[in-house]
Amino acid sequence: MLRRHSTLRVPAACRPGSDARAATLRAETQSIEEYVEGIYRLQEDVHRVTTGQVAEYMAVSPGSATTMIKRLHELGYVRHQPYQGLTLTEQGRALALRLVRAHRVLEVYLQRSLGLDWHEVHDIACRLEHHLSDEQIDMIWEKIGRPRTCPHGNPVEVEAALGDAPLAEAETDVPLRVTRITDERTEFLHHLRSIGLVPGTRLRLVGRGSVDSIYHLERRGERLSVGPEVAFHVWVLRD
Repeated sequence: MLRRHSTLRVPAACRPGSDARAATLRAETQSIEEYVEGIYRLQEDVHRVTTGQVAEYMAVSPGSATTMIKRLHELGYVRHQPYQGLTLTEQGRALALRLVRAHRVLEVYLQRSLGLDWHEVHDIACRLEHHLSDEQIDMIWEKIGRPRTCPHGNPVEVEAALGDAPLAEAETDVPLRVTRITDERTEFLHHLRSIGLVPGTRLRLVGRGSVDSIYHLERRGERLSVGPEVAFHVWVLRD
């Protein structure tokens, strides 16, 4: 499987210290939850997570990330093994899955009930997910019709097997359909919409650059070339 350096980042509103109530227990708990969720997202993205990647994702100093990782280890959420990176414990993974599911349900709610666009919902859901119980999330999920995916195509039942893969790992010259987007940064989603790569889009991967890592696509009879960040974060399924 291909490996790379992650470009995922936590939204600015959810970074440690962004809340004026930073001295409260709730803010401390929210920060812990954001780190656990961040490690889960990075683990899904690059598989082997380092302290430096956590610091980049959370937009904090390496020292601050190290201090929090030690705290997470004490709380039983992570294991940190030298030269092997960070891994979530069973307890940490369970917490991360609850948060990611809540996040995706809230994204659908914000889109369907408030009419927000797909590039607007990620940051808001990131803040709300820490303040609602599992029971309240289930009530919202029922109310909005039990959606299977978030607006970016990611499954609400987080570990549901979709059978898809990143475009970077797809077969060439076979019909493909875009299933989901795993990088939900506003600017990235704007870019994907501008080039017409959204869930449901049908295309073919016609070639890969052996030197420049450019991926060449065919979509509705037109040729399109994308870089590795798009190829790693746009997931496809053989159509």
